[in-house]
Amino acid sequence: MTTRTAHAASLSVRSGVHEEIVASVRRALRRDGALLTDRPEDVTELTVLACAVFDDVAAALDAPLDGVPRGGAEWTRCGIDWGESLRAGTTLFEAVLPIALRELAPPPHASDPHRISVLLHQAILTRVVRGSQARATFLDDRVLSARREERRRMARDLHDRVLHGIGLAIQGLDLHRYHAQTSPVLARTKIDTAIGLLRQVVHTLQQFTLELRRPVADGGLEQALRSYLASHVEPPVHVVMHTRGDLASLPAHVSEEVYLILREAARNAVRHAAPSRLEVSVTVDDRALRATLTDDGRGYLPGACSPAGGLSAMRERALGLNGQFSTTSAPGAGTRVDVRVPLGEPAP
Repeated sequence: MTTRTAHAASLSVRSGVHEEIVASVRRALRRDGALLTDRPEDVTELTVLACAVFDDVAAALDAPLDGVPRGGAEWTRCGIDWGESLRAGTTLFEAVLPIALRELAPPPHASDPHRISVLLHQAILTRVVRGSQARATFLDDRVLSARREERRRMARDLHDRVLHGIGLAIQGLDLHRYHAQTSPVLARTKIDTAIGLLRQVVHTLQQFTLELRRPVADGGLEQALRSYLASHVEPPVHVVMHTRGDLASLPAHVSEEVYLILREAARNAVRHAAPSRLEVSVTVDDRALRATLTDDGRGYLPGACSPAGGLSAMRERALGLNGQFSTTSAPGAGTRVDVRVPLGEPAP
């Protein structure tokens, strides 16, 4: 057999083994009910990673497959947390090991099965550690980005609602002074207008003070959401809220971040969509939190323009919780915001 023919045969063998590994990993994930199965892109990357670690072990053993280029795939899905990475790594090990033992330790080579197990474990663990380090940097960037967006939003609100209102009030007071001697009625109108503007400014600053406090207190996520909707959504908008599951059991940081996401979504709807109805739904079970906020407002064309500020901050907050964030909208058809946050292992 020529070198070229041998190399082609080796590629064919590797391709067949890789197909078997991909199928084995997918079956294992479905069997274990892994959260990754809800994210097809993560499943695909895990199967690529499984093939890469198999090639690494083959090369380390100087097996007949040695010399076939290795992909050098890394675990780059930064939305996967440390615990989920370890569980995925365990699933990968269990799915690949039988195939590796069969393919890499056949007679007469009979490489030590223990050595194959150790090499496979090391190849997987190395990638889990690297991926976790990358994720730490990723989350730091996401948190900073969300905080910057929140500061920008508050700066815009302070400028548009507070400073603008104060400026108009000062203008009214100046006009009052100007008309005080010649037109007392007009002067009185100007000062009444200025007082009304200053009251609005005080109300706005009170809202800012509430937002700057700890958003979710002892009452938990549900109470915080109901309180915000009651105090910030005007009566013409009909508000409906549904909850299911034990929201009080949520970790504090999850409650706070989900509250901030839904608060921003409600704010955008009320300010920019002119809805007549706002519906909020939050469901919690052993595996995940799912939240939606739907309005029947004017909607927008996704991708054509930014309907309101804060969408990027909401997305960053969801990703910071290893979650998913999406919006669905169309002109005249309202907007729906969806958030999904994984919480842990399913109940036995």
